[in-house]
Amino acid sequence: MTNIAPSLSPLLRPAGRIGLAALLLALCWAAIASPSRAQSPVTVRVIGPTAAIPAGQPFVVTIAIDNAQNLGAFEFEYNYNAAVAGATVNNFQLGSLLGSGGRNTGELRLASAPGRPGVPLYGAYSYGAAAGPNGNGILATVTMTAVAPGVSPLSLTGLKVTDVTGSERAATTTAGSVTVTGATRQIYLPLLRRSH
Repeated sequence: MTNIAPSLSPLLRPAGRIGLAALLLALCWAAIASPSRAQSPVTVRVIGPTAAIPAGQPFVVTIAIDNAQNLGAFEFEYNYNAAVAGATVNNFQLGSLLGSGGRNTGELRLASAPGRPGVPLYGAYSYGAAAGPNGNGILATVTMTAVAPGVSPLSLTGLKVTDVTGSERAATTTAGSVTVTGATRQIYLPLLRRSH
């Protein structure tokens, strides 16, 4: 009968087992650490106008994303104070980022999010063989109208961001605002002419 004990791998000996354990620990650490670096959360920002808007005037709000990775789709509910500023879902326009990698795009528009009358729901998706875009860019813009003096928060709820495989990404959002002032008045003065 052949004795196989002398042919045991050095990794199975006591000193080798310590080395193997250290190697496995290093591999596990790398597996845990890599996805967290690769899948850091995205941030979606609502950027309102920097100056006050007179009542009755239109203005544009930008929805921007930071740290997109292989972006495939997004959706959100758009919240604002309708007594100060107004918008409809038809005022949303898809930004340039989603289709920038060559994928085809489509849009989703609901006048009211489910269970939230008057709160528009907007989203967009992409399809095709190309990879999704990475980095920072514009998801959408919305043209609003200043209604009456006051300050309206501009925020997103129900935010979802996915990659091209449909996997949802962790996402945070920051709100914006708009300040509406009284309507500007135009005063017409009579033109007086002197006769010579």
